Amino acid sequence: MERAGKDSRAGRAIRGRWAATLATAALVAFPAFEALAQARTKPEGMVVSIRDGTLERFRHERWTPLRVGQAVSRGDRVRTDRTAVATVTLDGIGRLVIGPSSDIELGKDRQNFRMRLQRGFAWFQSKLRRGSNAYITTSLATAGVRGTSFSVCYDGTNFCACTCAGEVNVAVPDGPAIDVGAGQYVAFAAAAPLPASTSPGATLLEKTGAGFDFCFNCHVVGGKGGLKQDRK
Repeated sequence: MERAGKDSRAGRAIRGRWAATLATAALVAFPAFEALAQARTKPEGMVVSIRDGTLERFRHERWTPLRVGQAVSRGDRVRTDRTAVATVTLDGIGRLVIGPSSDIELGKDRQNFRMRLQRGFAWFQSKLRRGSNAYITTSLATAGVRGTSFSVCYDGTNFCACTCAGEVNVAVPDGPAIDVGAGQYVAFAAAAPLPASTSPGATLLEKTGAGFDFCFNCHVVGGKGGLKQDRK
């Protein structure tokens, strides 16, 4: 009986030590599991602002409204109404400002991020990792970048690309290409060839009504390229 009692007490002690060890391991491991879960659920992108209208996303064969703070994913197709200006950030890729009456499909591949602008206006500020590329493609031309900020406009007939910083390569399908440096722009229509040279972007910012009014969300009218105080 005495032996059995000792064995029972020893068993309880061993089980107690195992329980304590497992509890300690769980306390150590839980933060790691929690961090992993958060990493897995971290959104690929987010809507950071919507001004003067609505932003919608196309999923499951229908358009639904997006709100500020809502997550977006690579491959999403989004659109604005005729008055909205919306800003979306994409982790490791950059910042996208979408103008009124715009329809754009976000890229899927981080290394080769290719956005499809069906129509409208888009300004992109790259935060690409080393070795990555980003493009805004329309049916007329593609603007490709490595570490820069630029805008593209397209209405189905007319295309333009204007570079704020860095350099953008604009290419037409199976045709020529042109490099658009900082402060320059290139524009052409569907029936016309790609221009052989670029033009100063400041000339677009002298007055409204020239087809580039989206630029005045950030730039001062007549300010020769100057930014508004809240955009500096």
